[in-house]
Amino acid sequence: MSEFSLANHKSQDIAIKDVISMISNGFEVQDIEDINALDEEKRLELTDSIILAPDYQRDYRASVIDESSIIESVLIGIPIPPVFLANDRFQGIQVLNVVDGQHRLRAFYRFKENNFPLTGLKLLSFLNGKRFSEIDFSLKERILTHKLAAIVFTDFPGLDFELEIFNRYNKGTKPLTQQEIRHAVYNSNLNNYVNKFAEMLMEQKTSKELSNAYNATKDRYQKKKVQESIFVILNILEYGINENYFQSSIYAEEYMKQKSEMEKVDPDRAYDNFLFVKDRFTEFNKVIELIGKKVEYPFSREIYGISSRSYKFQISIAMILSGIVNKMLVNGYSLSVLFVDSTLQKLLSYIFSFLNNSYLEDPDYNASSTNAKKIKELITDFDLEEALGKMSTE
Repeated sequence: MSEFSLANHKSQDIAIKDVISMISNGFEVQDIEDINALDEEKRLELTDSIILAPDYQRDYRASVIDESSIIESVLIGIPIPPVFLANDRFQGIQVLNVVDGQHRLRAFYRFKENNFPLTGLKLLSFLNGKRFSEIDFSLKERILTHKLAAIVFTDFPGLDFELEIFNRYNKGTKPLTQQEIRHAVYNSNLNNYVNKFAEMLMEQKTSKELSNAYNATKDRYQKKKVQESIFVILNILEYGINENYFQSSIYAEEYMKQKSEMEKVDPDRAYDNFLFVKDRFTEFNKVIELIGKKVEYPFSREIYGISSRSYKFQISIAMILSGIVNKMLVNGYSLSVLFVDSTLQKLLSYIFSFLNNSYLEDPDYNASSTNAKKIKELITDFDLEEALGKMSTE
């Protein structure tokens, strides 16, 4: 019989009052900008904080009626299904990610914080309309001392096993998308940054031009489509087009995996690389923002004059633009040259003609628009001097 590894886990009961404290600590951990500024005592205090919504978790969608029903179940003694937690490290602090049970845990936290009144209760209807601060002391005590069953995974034997764990505990509802699974497995500073940036796009806390460019709708954000697209762009901005990647999603997969593994092996190098990538992406977005003032959806065929309301973001166009920017940087051009309107306009005019005469508009071309070989050929043929003018490099 061949040997095989087991996922280490333990079962434990946690009082709701302790769960609420661990969740509060989790919010605090996620808000920390410089972990090195904390003394050892504070870092230990934050150990085993609960990260209520890791990047792979879907947005919270429970209604107040759903939340109230969970509170009612505790009060009358109806068993609550166990929650599943997984050990992880967040900025150097040991935390517990919620694999399954976010809605239950968040309901307890929100009720304790007086965020909603009990609504739609059928068995304890006399409590409808009351917040935590308004119910009797004995009921508060019953809720806070109630023990939740929790299963905590302390480590995984390997990546395949970990992927399967996340898959199985989400099959009871709607399965996770591949990108949601990637966010679960490949944790890194860059992963956290991308998810927060995507959230800002979706909530329109960035410019309108950027939000439009990434087509950051709530649906695309929740399904991690925005995040996946950003990782594809980041990979190409740093390394260029890879002919061996036959699908755009492979760019995201390999890039996230690389950054996650780098943090485990060499944290200092990983942090320096994170700052480098972040700065490059920021500069890239400044260019996209300027293009967005002239073309509403830059990552679409609209950039070369073909408008389509149904395809506001096309990954093939995002790959091509990222590839062009990477070629500029490799050849010594500074992106700041594009902050000059006349230069930017010249680039857009060249792109307009160049892409209209590319495989993208070839009626005889029937393969994928993200064909790595075709995009590589396209970027190779892109004449920077003709597009930008001969200039001294910086």
